[in-house]
Amino acid sequence: MSDPAYHPLVRSLTRSLRRRCGVSEGGRLLVAVSGGADSVALLRALALLAPRRRWRLSLVVGHVQHHLRREAEGDAAFVEGLAKACRLPFDRRDLALHPEAPHGCAQTTNLEALARDARYTALAEMALSSDCGFVATAHHADDQLETLLMRVMRGAGVAGMRGIAWRRGLADGVTLIRPMLGVTHADAIDFLHRLDQSWQEDHTNADITRTRARLRRDVLPVLRELRPSVARKAVELGDAMRRAQTILDDWGKKNHAAD
Repeated sequence: MSDPAYHPLVRSLTRSLRRRCGVSEGGRLLVAVSGGADSVALLRALALLAPRRRWRLSLVVGHVQHHLRREAEGDAAFVEGLAKACRLPFDRRDLALHPEAPHGCAQTTNLEALARDARYTALAEMALSSDCGFVATAHHADDQLETLLMRVMRGAGVAGMRGIAWRRGLADGVTLIRPMLGVTHADAIDFLHRLDQSWQEDHTNADITRTRARLRRDVLPVLRELRPSVARKAVELGDAMRRAQTILDDWGKKNHAAD
């Protein structure tokens, strides 16, 4: 078995942390871990990198309990145990979203948006309390592909087609980073198998009443069959649209100043 420290996921992470995310030696990172395969892979990969001489990273494991699923407390216990096994500090925040309306498409979408906003607020609070300058999440290339497809369906312009950013501000002194955008979900699964590392399954991800889940089940397999590198191409497209938006913004500022 090859050394997991040289797995493509770890090598990609090494490049993206510095070049894309702005993390330098001695950085302090709150790693957002839900218990799913992607976030567990992110944590295990960062834990391999952290003690290296060129990195010397300090990691804190952060978990947000949304209390929206029956199995959620089991996920929280799993993540806490994983943090302990990795000998890392663990922090947790519990949300009280209390959905009251009957389940329907609009209501589900609103609840997802509410949960997302509350989750990022909680992660920022944990980062600040742990003196972490970064919050790392496990968004990957497949997430970018799904996001861009959803925005195409909505008729997005250049700004929308930027997709998921490698980094953005989250709170004063805290930057949200996505160092796994250069890899796919399959890469994460392969990495975990190499480590013989388990993870938790969120069965709501298979709910095809949600657009993202339907795309994941019915559309992405066809795209991968036609073009195996399609997810990474989506990341490149998002980067190109981000550069295009910067050019448009600069052009607009110059013309406004000229007026």
